[in-house]
Amino acid sequence: MQTTKFLNQFNSMYLSSGYLLENEKFTLPEFCKYCSVYGYSYGESLLTIDDKTYNLEKDQYFGLSVRDSLTAEVRDKLFLVVRLGYIVPNTIGWVERRGRLSYIDGCSDSLLVYPARMGDASLNLLYFPSGIEQTFHRHPSIRLGCIIDGEGLREEGESNKITSTVLAKGTAFCLNEQERHRFKTTESSMTVIAFHPDGDWGPTDHNHTMLNRTYLDK
Repeated sequence: MQTTKFLNQFNSMYLSSGYLLENEKFTLPEFCKYCSVYGYSYGESLLTIDDKTYNLEKDQYFGLSVRDSLTAEVRDKLFLVVRLGYIVPNTIGWVERRGRLSYIDGCSDSLLVYPARMGDASLNLLYFPSGIEQTFHRHPSIRLGCIIDGEGLREEGESNKITSTVLAKGTAFCLNEQERHRFKTTESSMTVIAFHPDGDWGPTDHNHTMLNRTYLDK
């Protein structure tokens, strides 16, 4: 697991990278065109994307498309993920305290930025109550995330060689493809924003909410 301010995964199956920006100005690399950016604002930040400006407030998440350029003026911290090769429908909102869906071992999650079609990228909220000890598990693709509230531990490795990493508010991390891991909390809960570059869920031309509630007269 990486926990640095630049999480470079441009060499993974789904070309992506994560940035944890703090009180600074930032310009997206020149090669990042016709892409999408996802993330979370810890405080106030100003994003200029092509010819539009977005004033992000504290606790806002986002998924925004970039055709040509992005610059950011960050006050406090901003977690930013770049996904090459995909244009996301623009979405901005505020995170909720807990997830709306059940997840493994007593946790909960919510989809924040939905996949427009089955297989597309998504941004998720993951909530761990206090006293959680997850079952070890793996994901087939990378995960890029940050801790937005609370703290916990992340354990990784095979059964004969487990390493632990402390995760506190303001930490960014990357899970590698097929990395065996779990999260644990003790006295504090922990809330995570997690980017998935792909998935096996989402609407299709034959299964979506508009079509599924449409009944043709015979």
